[in-house]
Amino acid sequence: MHEFLMRRFERLLNDGGMGGAGGDGPGNGDGGDQQSGGAGGQNDGTSWKAPDGIPPELIGGTADETLGKLLSAYGELDKRAAGLREKISKLPAAPQKPDQYAFEPGEDLKDYFGDLSKDPVFASARQAAHKYGMSQDQFAGFISETFGPLAKEGLLIKPYDPKAEVQGYMKATGLDAKAASTALEANMVFARGISEQLQLPDSLKSDAQAQLMALTDTAVGNALLAAFSARFNDIGIRISGDGGQAGEMTAADLKRLDSDPRIDPRNRDHKDPNQRYDEQLRQRYDEAYRKLNPRK
Repeated sequence: MHEFLMRRFERLLNDGGMGGAGGDGPGNGDGGDQQSGGAGGQNDGTSWKAPDGIPPELIGGTADETLGKLLSAYGELDKRAAGLREKISKLPAAPQKPDQYAFEPGEDLKDYFGDLSKDPVFASARQAAHKYGMSQDQFAGFISETFGPLAKEGLLIKPYDPKAEVQGYMKATGLDAKAASTALEANMVFARGISEQLQLPDSLKSDAQAQLMALTDTAVGNALLAAFSARFNDIGIRISGDGGQAGEMTAADLKRLDSDPRIDPRNRDHKDPNQRYDEQLRQRYDEAYRKLNPRK
């Protein structure tokens, strides 16, 4: 390489003013003049001029001195370039495919990450990381440093786990598996019934029904539904799951209300507010009684 550059620089320097062009022209036949044109410019040191483009610090007093400086500078540059190439070759590289990125959450994050192979957010993060050339270590560090502080601040929501929700409901209510299954089914029927019977704006009805049904997915939601259902039953309102008329009573409801103090006008001033006469409940009781026991 150096020999090639030496020849190249020699041609460059010669073309730049060494005076050699004249000596190669036709002579007088004896060859004497072939030497005279090129000798003067180099030997007297007055007519040589470095070609344009060479940095001043690399220009010597003669072509040979300039060439020596250029070769020395090239050698130093080549060493630096070799070191840089080696450094770049050792830099971490991105995987060949986005799905080769992996992430193992630590203790502070493992409860917030479910099956990442089915997580669309994680898939999108892989695509973005691959697009911008992130290495595996960079990707894992980025995910950890992004979500770790959020977990500590309580800003992350744990993935939905239906088994954990059922177990939580059983623990809170003290029900065994069989009784819990019956209760959860009753909550589902109640939620479906009330979502159909509530009078809601048409533009919000679908979303409201979805919100009510979503309560059946969690332990807290099921506890709320069970409490609402029990309270409605206490005041004589039965919610069925068939989308029937709101507040429609059954024969069983009437039988239970037969002895309920709230349908007795004599209890208008009962000392217990929960047992005082309820005029609306009595009207509903009478209407249901007439409907279920029509006169012949």
